[in-house]
Amino acid sequence: MEMKKLRFVLLFNGKTLERWHLQCLDHLEPVAHLAAVIVVPDPLPSTSSEADSILMRTYARRVRNSSCLDVTKRFEGIRKLPPEGIGDSTVPAAFDFILKLGRATAAPTTIPFMAPNGLWYFEHESANDLQPFFREVYDSESVTHAALLSLGTLPGAEVILEEGYLRTELRSYSRHRDQVLDAIARWPARVCRRISANALSESHPIKPHPTSTQNRKHRGPHLLRHAAKITRRRLESAWQRLFRHPQWNIGVLNVPLQQLLAGAYEDGHIQWFPLRGRDSFLADPFGVVRDGRLHVFCEHFGYRETSGHIQTLDYSAAGFSQPQPAITQPVHMSYPFLVRHGDQIYCVPETSGVQEVALFRAEEFPDRWSKVAVLIDQFAGVDPTVFRHDGRWWLMCTEKGSREDAELWVWHASDLFGPWIEHTRNPVKTDVRGARPGGVPFVHNGALYRPAQDCSKRYGWRIVIQRITCLTPTDFVEEPASIVAASATSPFPLGRHTLTPVGDVVLIDGHREIFSWPALFSFLRICGRDFWSSFTL
Repeated sequence: MEMKKLRFVLLFNGKTLERWHLQCLDHLEPVAHLAAVIVVPDPLPSTSSEADSILMRTYARRVRNSSCLDVTKRFEGIRKLPPEGIGDSTVPAAFDFILKLGRATAAPTTIPFMAPNGLWYFEHESANDLQPFFREVYDSESVTHAALLSLGTLPGAEVILEEGYLRTELRSYSRHRDQVLDAIARWPARVCRRISANALSESHPIKPHPTSTQNRKHRGPHLLRHAAKITRRRLESAWQRLFRHPQWNIGVLNVPLQQLLAGAYEDGHIQWFPLRGRDSFLADPFGVVRDGRLHVFCEHFGYRETSGHIQTLDYSAAGFSQPQPAITQPVHMSYPFLVRHGDQIYCVPETSGVQEVALFRAEEFPDRWSKVAVLIDQFAGVDPTVFRHDGRWWLMCTEKGSREDAELWVWHASDLFGPWIEHTRNPVKTDVRGARPGGVPFVHNGALYRPAQDCSKRYGWRIVIQRITCLTPTDFVEEPASIVAASATSPFPLGRHTLTPVGDVVLIDGHREIFSWPALFSFLRICGRDFWSSFTL
């Protein structure tokens, strides 16, 4: 059934909009009809402390103006309304909300209350700031916050319609700015879909907006210092890519869940797989107890192969057996999530390279599997996690791309084989600090918990165990309950990103950096291929 389109008025200044503003309108087109536009005069030059020097003001304007486009022709056939007459009886039809784009001057105070859903605007534009999201790059902050706000839904108060936390791209301000703006350009359309589906429920209230931090007094940044920081970070990144390569490994932690949730465990008690050599690694451990044996499935990645496949091994008091191939496909495979359903064992590995989430069944456990269904088609699901809760099947994952560590997507079904229905609020959260799945959800003392990855500092930095307080086809709410981080004294001290309770133990993985000749040659081969392809048709 097609949703009824909302009607909105666009408020902006001058004759230009930025490219991301136009993307915002493009995303809105399927769900909302542009009924009218209000054009206000260009704002006064910024007096923000972020632009306290001629060089910084010039740099900021160059970045911004390079993306500005004249929209006079685009709105030629759209009704024009003067700000002072918006509430006049001459307006022929009601509209649902007003969207303000750009650093427009403040609208008359009566405007927000002319629409039942208020006046919407982005937090970074309300500060009249020439350099949105620059301070996070300059100050080396790992996370950038953004929000879509509304004025008028609650009289006299700003409220948050949508917000997110994205990882800061510290090697380029313009690239970081573009990535954040590309993400938030989808938010007005996302809110429209929720309003049309009546998905703004009481368990997920619109929150009052706290005092903005955009206007905090800072010592103004210096362009030369900024350039020096960017240069240093790029050199450090190049060194890492060439000479410091990630090596993951799997291990077993013999602790009960209550200790893990309370943080009362010793990272040094992990029994690690005896990884040998520098040409491969193991990651993403999942397990199932069958015939009295703990069978562990994991990703095996060989630097020479540049792609992973699924291997299996056993664990007992005597230690680990040697890994053996389990599922091999002509595509990168990882995160072999195991599902027990009836008397069958299934696996939902990540196969994002072929734009699908697929289900495999064990024909001869543990080393012969066949693909039996595609659960989600034409979606590059990352770390797909499938579980049963409250009488339904649930599938959670992120989408491969620039926001694969930040946006959580959810589907639900009455049967494992589907049909799978997309969650009304998709993506249900935007937060690099705990969106991406990181293991098997579990129930403890009646509460549902979900291991997730905190990738704010880097990919696979640590695990956040989230407590899910609301999970329905139209709503999703969770909160951090515990942190599982690596110890500096661990042989794998740089990260944790998969946690799987199974039987009386917890499977986990860890990360360290090494130098690997196969990894270096592989990286150089990829760089050479990309360089050569840029000169060919």
